[in-house]
Amino acid sequence: MTSFFCDKAAEDNEYNVIRDEPRFSQDKAFIEEMWSEYKQYADRHFLSESRKNFKQRIWEMYLTCSLIAKRFSITSDDKGPDIRILKEGVAIWIEAVAPKAGEKNDAVTKLQDRTTRRVPDDQIKLRYRSAIEEKYNKKYKKYLLDKIIQPNDCYIIAINGSAIPSARREIEIPRIIRSVLPFGNQTLRINEEYKVVDRYYQYQDQVSKVSGSSVSTDVFLNNQYDGISAVLYSCVDALNRPQEFGDDFVLLHNPLAKNKLERGFIKLGREYWVENSILEYTNWVN
Repeated sequence: MTSFFCDKAAEDNEYNVIRDEPRFSQDKAFIEEMWSEYKQYADRHFLSESRKNFKQRIWEMYLTCSLIAKRFSITSDDKGPDIRILKEGVAIWIEAVAPKAGEKNDAVTKLQDRTTRRVPDDQIKLRYRSAIEEKYNKKYKKYLLDKIIQPNDCYIIAINGSAIPSARREIEIPRIIRSVLPFGNQTLRINEEYKVVDRYYQYQDQVSKVSGSSVSTDVFLNNQYDGISAVLYSCVDALNRPQEFGDDFVLLHNPLAKNKLERGFIKLGREYWVENSILEYTNWVN
């Protein structure tokens, strides 16, 4: 059987470290186990690309293996999105992406040793929104033109945040939700006795770049994005993963989707939807 790891030095140092250091032997074995399950779906450049963009390829494998564990029938094609599921004659396409920290002024920088800082919430949301724009306005619309995706197919963008510093630091409403619905910072109201009497989220429908331009964070209230059925999020990577595949997933349905994903379709992690202008959710973790 072809191994996931090869002896050649990789451009991505995380690949080299997990392959070579004995303390990561269990993580390496987990990756090889995923690869044995996933390899039949991999494109011909998957292994070589893994040496350049390790987190992206781990995410694609983990996502696919999570769906296989739920007994979904998976197909894959080099010309289309990463994953295709067929249910009752309707195709559900899933495009996986692991955005990086970014560049220039709006990049999310690493936390320096022995220092503290406010989590760069807006900058991280900019990274998620950039990934959504790339996959929807460039990839998805081209797939439609090329007739790879049909007009009545469902389309999910699956974002992994593990390559972005501080992305694991969350509040009650996950950041991916606050990237597409206008939830801002959580606010507490206290009384004269300094007791919390109310909790709410500020309204925030955009975040600003250093340049002064703004990026919308309410795209799931905008019909221009109705081709997205849902977003799925995880921060899993080779060294940080739950005990069960998919327990870490956050799935948010697009309330304005023209092709709506059936609620409870995946049944992994936490599933969110908007009903009567209220954000609701179900926790599928056992």
